[in-house]
Amino acid sequence: MDPNMNNLLKWGIQNSTQNGEQPSDDTNANANTTTTANGTDTSRGLTPQMLSALFGGPSDADLMKAAMEALHSDEVDLENKMIAFDNFEQLLESIDNANNLEPLGLWTPLVQLLQHEEADMRRMAAWCVGTAVQNNEKAQDKVFPLASMIVRLSS
Repeated sequence: MDPNMNNLLKWGIQNSTQNGEQPSDDTNANANTTTTANGTDTSRGLTPQMLSALFGGPSDADLMKAAMEALHSDEVDLENKMIAFDNFEQLLESIDNANNLEPLGLWTPLVQLLQHEEADMRRMAAWCVGTAVQNNEKAQDKVFPLASMIVRLSS
């Protein structure tokens, strides 16, 4: 289960009333809410992540596809490609997202980046592959044939 959904459930329980009771003054003490630098609503305890989970922000799969599109786009400069790679790698730290590379069709475009003319692009591609296969036998089985094909073509 999404941890943000758990947080929303806790928030809902904490901010609900029983038997038609009016919320206490503590709950409605400040109708004017303030937001901290990290995006937490201090008077109610809501975070942007909780609201995104509730209202359907982009999924990790959508973010992974968008990052890969940016990495293969000629219109995106190298600096923004590095940011996209960093975001992509962070998403791959979750074993579930790493296992989603195959159903999303992202293994091939990722492995292709191992042959990119830019050294930083090759380095980041290798870093992402390493993150995806770390302690993940399922991902190792998927990437091995692709990576070995790249090595044979490079020889």
